[in-house]
Amino acid sequence: MFLLGYISEVWVERGSCEVYREAFSDEYVVPASTLKSLWALILLKDLGKDYRIPTIIGLKGDTLLLRFNGDPTLRFSTLDSVIKAKNLKYENLNVVISFPKWGDRYGYGWAWEDVERGLVSPITPLSINYGVVSPDSNLRIYVGKVGRETFTDTAVFIPYAKYRYRDPLSFIKHIIRVSSGAKRVKFIVLETDSLNLEGYQIDTLYSPTLLEILKPTLSYSINFLSDMLVAHYSGGLSRAGEKFSDFMKRLNIEGEAYIFDGSGLSRYNLIRAIDAVMIMCKASRELGEEILGIFPSPGEGTLSNRLKDLREKVYAKTGTLFGVSALMGFYRTCDKDFVFGIFVQNFPLTKKAREEIDRKVRSYDGIFDCAKAEAK
Repeated sequence: MFLLGYISEVWVERGSCEVYREAFSDEYVVPASTLKSLWALILLKDLGKDYRIPTIIGLKGDTLLLRFNGDPTLRFSTLDSVIKAKNLKYENLNVVISFPKWGDRYGYGWAWEDVERGLVSPITPLSINYGVVSPDSNLRIYVGKVGRETFTDTAVFIPYAKYRYRDPLSFIKHIIRVSSGAKRVKFIVLETDSLNLEGYQIDTLYSPTLLEILKPTLSYSINFLSDMLVAHYSGGLSRAGEKFSDFMKRLNIEGEAYIFDGSGLSRYNLIRAIDAVMIMCKASRELGEEILGIFPSPGEGTLSNRLKDLREKVYAKTGTLFGVSALMGFYRTCDKDFVFGIFVQNFPLTKKAREEIDRKVRSYDGIFDCAKAEAK
């Protein structure tokens, strides 16, 4: 069918991880957003489904401490409310903003041009509010007709609604100034992996559980959430590849993988098709049936308009970059489950590639459907 590119395909039985069918399975593929599904399993295995990312807020005399650890769901309004609830009465307030060392802000080789144009929030432990700034009169964040962020004593002007900001630290400082009520605020910014909390009265904000964050991340392929989670787990995106390879070794998968982010946006991400599916299979076996619920089924999320006749049989993650289309996940039958991955590489006609992937998935329906198989 394809004059350019190739299709790698792997199907394995989930219970045994034995290969059922494979074609070009040793080829290296760019996983695109299907990489999110691999990271989801790694995070669940190593951190646990109930893991929550903490944000620490401490007070000692006239010193306010905020320790950010990369909670991607922390919102401006939450931070504002917590600071106001402390009812600070100081004219002069000292504020310590602390966060761990994450190194590089972005993954290597991102496909998005948005990075250079500043339309993507930096991936840092300080990134909050899903990386989106919207007008908020309570926090005096307004939309102004300016070409860049402008900060004044009373307001933050942003170019347009839902503008994705470059510097979250500036917005956090603004929120503290507004919410604390102090006339003068002195900031100390500490980028450090250690933190001395002695003498502080501590409040801790927690993110939703990992399981709760992963469902929208996979269903709607939210790049920001995925990269933030992986950066938190790895100690920065620059260490993501190392952590990924370590996990493969623990699963006794001997192949090499080249991973540079959590979202799959990097075109430099490379993994053998067989290794990707084996990670899915081996990592998911101890996680039970609950794991399927974080993946969209046909009619949901990125599968809203695909494979609707296979609803509740297929639970899978899509992946798309220019020239790359992929689908990886689980196929349920009456007596066993399969893990599969289909990767179309170096083929620019996205719609046609998706149709070929869906055709391949449907071609197994008669084989996997017990009633149809018995009728034959």
